[in-house]
Amino acid sequence: MPLPSPPIERAKPLLGTIVRIRVDGLPSPLANEVISGAFDLIAEIHRLMSFHEPESELSHLNRDASCHPIHVSPHTHAVLDHALKLAEVSEGLFDPTIAHVLARDGLLPTLTGIPPSSNASWKDVAVSSDGEVSFGKPLWLDLGGIAKGYAVDCAFEYIASHHPTRIVVEAGGDLRLTGPEPELVYLAAPYMQEAIPAVRIENASVASSGSQVLHDEMRSQQLVSPHIDPRTGNHCRTDRFVTVIAPRCIDADALTKVVMAAGAASSSILERYQALAFMLEGTTWTSIGASAPMMAPSDP
Repeated sequence: MPLPSPPIERAKPLLGTIVRIRVDGLPSPLANEVISGAFDLIAEIHRLMSFHEPESELSHLNRDASCHPIHVSPHTHAVLDHALKLAEVSEGLFDPTIAHVLARDGLLPTLTGIPPSSNASWKDVAVSSDGEVSFGKPLWLDLGGIAKGYAVDCAFEYIASHHPTRIVVEAGGDLRLTGPEPELVYLAAPYMQEAIPAVRIENASVASSGSQVLHDEMRSQQLVSPHIDPRTGNHCRTDRFVTVIAPRCIDADALTKVVMAAGAASSSILERYQALAFMLEGTTWTSIGASAPMMAPSDP
């Protein structure tokens, strides 16, 4: 009788973080081949949607889409279409067009070319079914709040097509997993000093966002959060940390930004996406949104 295949786990720097992939239940050569293919897929998504790369599709949109329509790849089309639908559902709590605010505060680089209109929003972005994108006003898109979750989903679904017994794909604060048993995910807010609670999940995605406090020497000498409330253009409160659990990582990733901005008022939006959020403010945890089996917070 052949011995069971050992778990294969590898990590690689991608998406501005370390991406970790674990595969159980496949022969080692196939597992390594599948993991390499998943890394290649993630790298392609990063290449297409990087705000920092001048030749990315996103950069081409930011330069030219206010002048004429730009045809984009299926990956960019899928992410942008999903982002705009979430922006509509959330009434702008998720808005991928706030890059100019992030650039203003030194959180993103300032782009050359036509400056963005101060009153542009997600409503000024048009995406056709055949993959053409146009802007009604000059604006800067940033898909950093959703593309990482999409990349995790794509890698996960590619690996799942080979039918392993367990899959874990993790990219920074974004995670999607499946397997025969639930796993504990720790809600590790960076400024927590007490015991760290955990969430037991299975066949689900998890994403976390916190207010990693930055020091803005250029503007105000004050501590600021890197998260923006699109309704006001102001930074979110710095003592808020959010973890969202959802079926897909693209939704978990994007919904963390909604909860960072709206807090408990985001409940109906979370429920629409079958998502549950755990929010820490100061020293108090609050659960928001839908509930599901194996999604209860507990002590480790």
